[in-house]
Amino acid sequence: MKNLLLGLILLLAPVALKGQNPSNPPPTSHCHLFIDQENIWTLETVEDGGGEIVPILNIITFSPGKWEFRPRQIHIFDADGREARVEKFSMETGSLEGAYLSTFMPVLGNSFIGLELLGSFNDFAEPASVLIDLGESRFELQSVDCAEFERLAEKINRINLDSPDIREDFEVLEINPLGRIDLKPE
Repeated sequence: MKNLLLGLILLLAPVALKGQNPSNPPPTSHCHLFIDQENIWTLETVEDGGGEIVPILNIITFSPGKWEFRPRQIHIFDADGREARVEKFSMETGSLEGAYLSTFMPVLGNSFIGLELLGSFNDFAEPASVLIDLGESRFELQSVDCAEFERLAEKINRINLDSPDIREDFEVLEINPLGRIDLKPE
């Protein structure tokens, strides 16, 4: 089940564009990542069947805990510094009733969750900056070329979530930290 959910990252990844050196990130991109040995955040923007831009957010945690998470904790900026308004989360449930919509989502430790963000994002197809507040931390996702994103998503998909020491998987798979973490501003 965990591998199936983690595999969603690959299904949600956009078509590869051009390769790029991760030490020289593009100023804007459809794809953004934060990686350390406790958390992985991915945000990618895709176009839905109606031509609307939809951000897809994946959250993977490797440490115990439980955090409250709301749309206002996600900050997506364009190149001019304007912020998109995230209104709700949409989570596919696999049931006939359709997606589960919410303005609150508990983020549990040692778990994975994939969400579509609902709001107006048509001017944010290639965000310049993505910041996410969770608990006392602010995660700054790094803009990466989508081919690099896909390459990293394939590595992330191979992590053994039941491993007693996830750090070994990061070493073997050569998954390096990406992005930045700071204290959330008051």
